Amino acid sequence: MASGPVDGVQIPSSPTNLTTFYNSTGLLQGHIFNQGLEQPDILRSLIIKYPEYYLTSLLDKIGATGDIQNQTFSWNTMPRTRKGAVVTGVANGTSATATLTLDTAYDSASGNLGYYLVGDTIRVGESGEIGRVTAVGNSGGTVQTIDVVRYAGGNWSTALVNTNFSIGHIGSMFGEGSASGGGYRSYFPENDYNVSTILRRDFRITRNAMKSKKWIDAPGGKDWWYAQEDFEQREFMRDIEATAVFGKRFKSSSLQGANLSRGFMEYAETSGKQVTFSSSIGAQESDWSYLLEQLSDEQGGNDLLALCGTKILSDTMHALGDRYRPLPTAEVPKAITALKEVGIEIESYSWLGKRVHFAKYEMFSDTSIVPTVTASSTAKDFRNLALVLDFSQTENGSNCQMKYMEGSKMIQKMQPGLASPGLEVASGFDGVTGYLLSEFMPVCFLPNRLGLVYANS
Repeated sequence: MASGPVDGVQIPSSPTNLTTFYNSTGLLQGHIFNQGLEQPDILRSLIIKYPEYYLTSLLDKIGATGDIQNQTFSWNTMPRTRKGAVVTGVANGTSATATLTLDTAYDSASGNLGYYLVGDTIRVGESGEIGRVTAVGNSGGTVQTIDVVRYAGGNWSTALVNTNFSIGHIGSMFGEGSASGGGYRSYFPENDYNVSTILRRDFRITRNAMKSKKWIDAPGGKDWWYAQEDFEQREFMRDIEATAVFGKRFKSSSLQGANLSRGFMEYAETSGKQVTFSSSIGAQESDWSYLLEQLSDEQGGNDLLALCGTKILSDTMHALGDRYRPLPTAEVPKAITALKEVGIEIESYSWLGKRVHFAKYEMFSDTSIVPTVTASSTAKDFRNLALVLDFSQTENGSNCQMKYMEGSKMIQKMQPGLASPGLEVASGFDGVTGYLLSEFMPVCFLPNRLGLVYANS
């Protein structure tokens, strides 16, 4: 067995299941990907070569990857089965029985007759008054109405219940000998999906440039790849990383159109918890406390990874100092211990039952990807932004994952041209042509567990 790029990665010498053009005349003899390396291992080898692509490396390291068979991958999530409501209208608001119009959806065609049932006990948030539902109905066939009486007796008043007041569901109360509850509730899961992105890069190495090779430090020094190929592989890994973070979901209406995956930033922007601050003040301890207050009710994991731009990381370290440091004996999950293995240096803090692991994310400083802008309500300065990820386990595995199309995790093929020995050639190019392709999508099953802290002015 020939040694791979680093210790622990072995490359079979058998020429089966090749992922590059195998030329018996020896043009690619000794090329690292002409040694029987299978497609998943190509990506892993590139991750080893280019560890600075932290998120791609981390997801692979903790096993948060999987195969997909279709370009669209969907999943269902069940929202809270207990609901509160906002009162949007009140009729008979000063009588014994008030009729409340709620923002609770009603759709008889789909079987959704609203959440509240006869017998439900409600509590009005603004006044603390307790009421009991005596009848249910609808307004315009789109929202639910309920008739309520006070448990304390007497008439309602505008101080006890009014428009824009909120109500919560305490329970469903019945007397002794009751025959049944007040009815039946229907629970409907919410569907989410993502589409796969196909990334490609081509590169050409002229006949003279073919002499420029990078040799792997292996016994015998026989494994190599082209120097020009190395540049494209590095940028291709950056393509994958940037798309996984910044992509915004787009599904082409054309059968062979180009799709764009939803990235982790979009998951956080649309469903995560957000805290903003002024650039002139910078991120403060109170900003992070407010984020954790919100996330603590989302039933996520106790360990969060905050990928930070340079400015917000500096301000955060200054604001927190040595407070909230976790105990040295605190157990750290695999997703966090793997950070240092892929080259991420972290600073950890613990409060509100959660540990936040802060790390500088180099891509947020790459002005070739995210140009420097002045933060505003519409423009994000990524040097002053932190993306908070939760890798805790769900029924589908890690909350944040990278899904790859089966058989297309990473493909590299080589097409010899006129520089190839022999009479027959694959192309008329005076050198070698290479092709890179990967089809993938980031998946976040419960994006409500993600967070964003950033400057908006």
